[in-house]
Amino acid sequence: MKIAVVTDSTSDIPANIATKNKISVVPLNLHVENKTYLDNIDISADELYEMLPSSSVAPTTSAPSAGTFIEVYENLLKSYDQIISIHISLKLSLTHGSAVNAAKEINKKKKLVEVINSETASMALGLTSIIVAETIKKNNISLDEAKELSKNLSERSTFLGMVPTLKYLVRGGRIGKAKGFVGSLLKFKPILTMQDGEAHPLVRVRSIEKGINKLKELAQENSPLEKISVLYTTEKDKAEEIAEDIKTFDKKIDPIIAQLGPVIGAHLGPSVLGLGYIKS
Repeated sequence: MKIAVVTDSTSDIPANIATKNKISVVPLNLHVENKTYLDNIDISADELYEMLPSSSVAPTTSAPSAGTFIEVYENLLKSYDQIISIHISLKLSLTHGSAVNAAKEINKKKKLVEVINSETASMALGLTSIIVAETIKKNNISLDEAKELSKNLSERSTFLGMVPTLKYLVRGGRIGKAKGFVGSLLKFKPILTMQDGEAHPLVRVRSIEKGINKLKELAQENSPLEKISVLYTTEKDKAEEIAEDIKTFDKKIDPIIAQLGPVIGAHLGPSVLGLGYIKS
């Protein structure tokens, strides 16, 4: 059985890696001052980060429609037998719901599409999708096996994001369980993580340098890792430095450097650094 892998643009998978692994990425919508863009198609991350500081209106985001997913699924089923569709936490976006509704339509006669709630975002989601795609190609696993693997990887995945300001998270309404900590975090740079599908403050640091050291420390504490990605919004050079340091304590791993895309970036803002990884 040929199984296709679908995810959404909040996975932040670099385009070349998505293409290499034949992962279909469904874009979310970004709304900026009465204009609507398809995430990372009509607007790049760099263009969004240039807009953010001067934008008088907070960008908003919305999920792809069920119709969009139906179109993607139908096109893939011309070449594949089944589909596994892995998505951002349903507590952060309606994307998972749109995929579920589309799958119900496709699955009326026969189970062809399985939809997974990853309970995470960015490259924690992206790495899960990549490993599932690699495993399907290598081992020719069944849809049920792909489903179980996706859930297992999601449980072993971690997203960490050092956010210089909570301004954009508060403005975008995606602060999650960190909301009650806003006042106490104002003088700090929080490192956020995902728990139960929502953003939680993990630790607070007083400077970018200390935050970078903490990110590296957390990666080392959890090594050996199956895969890791170093994330950035606007400072790729710092992400590259973090990746090089990670290689010194986990020599078997080659970190993927990935830019947080427009939809995720609209909620986090410029100068964010982070990690997405899967524990071994």
